[in-house]
Amino acid sequence: MSCLVDIQKLQVRKGNKTICQIPELQIVAGEHVGIVGGNGTGKSTLLRIIGGLEDEYSGRCRIDVPSRERVFVHQSPFLFRGTTLSNVTYGLAARRLPRQQQIDTGMQWLRRFGIDQLSKRSCRDLSGGEQRRVALARAFALEPKILLLDEPAADLDEEGIDILCRVIEGISGQTIVLTSPVTLPVDLHARVYRIDGAA
Repeated sequence: MSCLVDIQKLQVRKGNKTICQIPELQIVAGEHVGIVGGNGTGKSTLLRIIGGLEDEYSGRCRIDVPSRERVFVHQSPFLFRGTTLSNVTYGLAARRLPRQQQIDTGMQWLRRFGIDQLSKRSCRDLSGGEQRRVALARAFALEPKILLLDEPAADLDEEGIDILCRVIEGISGQTIVLTSPVTLPVDLHARVYRIDGAA
């Protein structure tokens, strides 16, 4: 399989402090990788670099995927005003897909995340865990080549985490990189890359 991400001697410094340091990391097409490390170890920064949202670094970071085929889900995801379904179809509408296809795809992903019954509810009325599932469904609906999930299990209860694991496990051919401050759920069979604290 082809290597989509090739990182060598990556370092990010802010002021006089190194906030992210990755000696070497390769990610191949279709691989699921969990970036594990404590707070402040640079996990989010690494995802931002892979996503093309951060470009101030030394070393090499080659990404063989166009930026529009990379989707980043922030650890505190932003939802737009409106309904749950309108949020999930937002990116599909931006890609000018037929309206019925937007609705069908949006509902499919809401069902996969167990929240299709909330399709007409305002996002302002959702719990933190429900908002997290909406943001994840919105990202997965775009079917990007690289999906970057920053601490996606945050705010999720046990049921939500189980659903997330099933969704990820049910996907093949899509490269998924996610971060976690603790050990990954046992049902998530991803390769673990442990990131140490930067000096």
